[in-house]
Formats: sequence, C-alpha cells, structure tokens
Amino acid sequence: MAERRVTGQPVLATRGLSRNFGGLAAVRNVSIALHQGELHAVIGPNGAGKTTLVNMLSGDIRPTAGEIALNGRQVGGEPAHRLARLGIGRSFQRTNIFTSLSVLENARLAAQGVGAARSGPDGKTWAEADFVTQARAALARVGLAEVAARTAGALSHGEQRQLEIAMTLASHPKVLLLDEPLAGMGPEESERMTTLLKGLAQEHAILLIEHDMDFVFAVADWMTVMAEGTVIAEGKPETIRANTAVQDAYLGGHA
Repeated sequence: MAERRVTGQPVLATRGLSRNFGGLAAVRNVSIALHQGELHAVIGPNGAGKTTLVNMLSGDIRPTAGEIALNGRQVGGEPAHRLARLGIGRSFQRTNIFTSLSVLENARLAAQGVGAARSGPDGKTWAEADFVTQARAALARVGLAEVAARTAGALSHGEQRQLEIAMTLASHPKVLLLDEPLAGMGPEESERMTTLLKGLAQEHAILLIEHDMDFVFAVADWMTVMAEGTVIAEGKPETIRANTAVQDAYLGGHA
C-alpha cells in the first residue's frame, strides 16, 4: 500500500462503520482516517454507499455498527447538531442557502447556529458582533467578501457553492465533509473551487465526494474507493488510477 504523507492521530476516523436499511447493507465495515493537511476523496459508482457514509459522519443517520472518533473522542450516533458544535461541518449535493437573505446574513446565521452554544475564548458567550466577524472572515476566505451585501439568490451557481462552504467555515469546523462541491459548475468556477479546496485542506481535515474524476485526481492527496458498500481500494491518486479493481468497478475498465 502507498505510504501516506501525513502522520499522527487523525482528526476524524472510523472503524468497522456499517449501516443497514432493513435487509440491505448500505455501508459495510468501513474504516477511514481523515487528517489535517490532506484532502481525502471518496469515490465509487452510484449506490456505493458514499452518501450514507457521509450521513453517518455528519450525524444525519446513526450507524448500525462501528465507531466514529473525533480527535480520539467517540462520537458515533451523536445527532447532527451536536456534531456540528463539536467541529464537523458539512455541505450538501444541492445548494442549501437562504436565497432571500444577503450573503453576509447567510454566513452570520450559520455562525450563530453553532456558536450560540459555545463560549468565547475568554469564557464569555458570543455576541452578535462576534458572529458578524466570523461571517466576514469566512466570506473573505472563500473570495466572497466583496459581495457580502448582495442577495444570495442573485449569486451565480458557483458563488452559491462558495457561499455554502463559507457558511460551513463560519462555524469554525475541524472537519469539512463536502458532497459534490463542483455540481453544476462551469470550467472557470471549477478552477476557482479547486484552488479554494487545496487551500482549505491545509487548515482542515477534508472528506470530498465528487463525480468529476479529472477534478478528484487533480486535488486529492488520498483516495478511498467504495463499491457495494465496502472499501475496495485506498491510496494515493496514482495508485488508485492504476488499480485494476478500481478500473473494473468504477473507471470503466481503463485508467
């Protein structure tokens, strides 16, 4: 197996994670590790279990079996709102923003939704100005600072995807779970997103699900390949590209 560049304890890790729906095993015995500084892509054909895996990591559904650890702390089965406050942020396949509100208000509400349950660094509760500061910093990080006053519904599709990531960043997550961030984007928007995600990977542990294989192989540091609910391969992009089992299951029989 190819050697990973990162070392030390993963930020988020699973062991033997499984999820059954009645008699159907959607995810079976999946063990992965997400590290800060590494963009970790999970790929696989439709029905491979990728979204079910992310839903368990984000707390949207409970695992049937297995463990999830955040910085060594067991968090499997915790609800989504609890995991968000612990530092797991998620974006969705479909853009999930408030189109009638301003860009800044979207980010502020995201910061407030998680931060209201936390204390500030001095032990005091967050104030409205703190949430606005967090929101502006998140918008600047994704390149949307200059359109903060614009109505979110007036943004381009690519900018709306950037806003969704900013809303996730506004909650100060340790982990980013990104579900098809390039969906519906043109070449220029995709290029901007590529640059953004490469930068974010230096600051967070990132799990990426994406069907655009050119993009995945360009940005991923480590890849996990799923088929029929199980992991069939993992490694660096060049290792995955050359793997015959991956080629047969997902890449159409060729690299």
